[in-house]
Amino acid sequence: MKLSNRTVYGVRAVVDLAYHGDGEPMRVGQIAERGAIPDHFLQQIFQDLKKAGIVDSKRGPSGGYRLVADPEELTLAELFGVLNGLPRVPEIVEECSEVDTAAKIGDQVCREVVGRVVERLEEITISDLVERGQKQGLARQGYEGFVYVI
Repeated sequence: MKLSNRTVYGVRAVVDLAYHGDGEPMRVGQIAERGAIPDHFLQQIFQDLKKAGIVDSKRGPSGGYRLVADPEELTLAELFGVLNGLPRVPEIVEECSEVDTAAKIGDQVCREVVGRVVERLEEITISDLVERGQKQGLARQGYEGFVYVI
C-alpha cells in the first residue's frame, strides 16, 4: 500500500499546527519549511482541510492557518478521508464472484488487512501524535508554555 504525497503532507501539516500552533494562526511558509512541503501544494491541502472544518484561516500580518478541530477527537481516519480517502480493496476484488478458492482466500486476506489498517487509523488521534513528539523531546516552535512570575 502506498500513501499519496497529499496524505503524508496533510498529516504533517495538521500535526505541525497541533504541535507548534497552540491555537494561534501559523504561516504556511513556516509549516512548509518544518515539514519539507512545497508551499503551493500545502496551500491546496489547506483549502480542502478548511472546507472540511479542520482548519480555518486568518488574513493579514498576524494571519495564517490554525487547527480548529479538537486534536483529541480528530483521527487519522478522518484526516485520510479528507485528504485522499481511506485505504480500500480494489473494485476488481468485489466484482469477481466466480473465482477459484485460492483467489477467494487471497481476496479475504486483502479485505482483512485493509480493515485492520482502517481500524488502526480510527484509533490514532492527532493528540496521540503530539504526545509522541513530546515524548521524543521535539522542540516546540511558537509555543512558550506557561511562564510563572512571582
